Amino acid sequence: MKRKLALLFALIFTVLNFSSCTFGGPKTALVISGTDIDEEVYNYYYNRVEQRPADYGINSDSEKDIKEKTIELCTRYLAFNTSFKNRGLSLTISEKVSVSDRVNNDWLRNKKLYESKNISRKTINKILTSEAYEDAIFNSIFDKGVRDEANEKKNKEYFYSNYLAFRNICAYFTDSNGKPITEQQKTDLIAQFNEIAASSVGDYQLFSDVCSSYGYSASDTIILSKESQGYPDGFYDSVDEMPYGTISVLTYSDVIFIVRKENIEELGEGLYASYRSECIKEMYEDRWEQIVKDYCAGFEVDKK
Repeated sequence: MKRKLALLFALIFTVLNFSSCTFGGPKTALVISGTDIDEEVYNYYYNRVEQRPADYGINSDSEKDIKEKTIELCTRYLAFNTSFKNRGLSLTISEKVSVSDRVNNDWLRNKKLYESKNISRKTINKILTSEAYEDAIFNSIFDKGVRDEANEKKNKEYFYSNYLAFRNICAYFTDSNGKPITEQQKTDLIAQFNEIAASSVGDYQLFSDVCSSYGYSASDTIILSKESQGYPDGFYDSVDEMPYGTISVLTYSDVIFIVRKENIEELGEGLYASYRSECIKEMYEDRWEQIVKDYCAGFEVDKK
């Protein structure tokens, strides 16, 4: 009897052990240079590309193109993990805390979406940790530190040549339902903005007060990079050409601005410090992408 029970327990253990190996974790989606990329990681990148293909240079909903881009992103994911380890790098405590905060926020916002795609919180942590690895590798190559005077001079020159500061108010040529306003309403709005601009030439307080008297709230100081997105084409160049302290009305097809340009160099060294890392990324973006491309070329993809 004891022998039969022992054999039964052994059989149960074997079945459970086999089951845990076979079904206990995500299945392999593809193999890159002998390393398994599981379905959750693959699904994460696939979903990102599928949702916003234009962000990845895809101008169609071609399944083939989406899969190819997903495989490319999975290769980059593995490349950053591998390079980070090979370089003997480590994340600082603050960087680990930042990753943890990003995971928490991302999971809170997108939990239902991720669960619908069979993507776990653990996988989100892996993805965002890999992104932190990418930043660490980049910095190890291009960020020479603030004590390198020659590089710091170059960084500051880039910042003050490619970033500008301004305050503004804006209004859209649409109503509260998103429908275009009438031509007369548009003409009246443009006339009002020209009137505000003409009445507020002077210091910032006057600009703020005049805007307020017309029912508008002037923005805090906005720092805009030449590489930034989100403003109409030509907006950066128009503001860049304005003398400091002047006010202009800038009109576009669907929006109108009143802009008061500020002298970014008078806003203090702390401002440069806040944008220093962003500047370095912009300065070396092309070189970095070539380094990543060359490194990823050494990985062999076995598509399953």
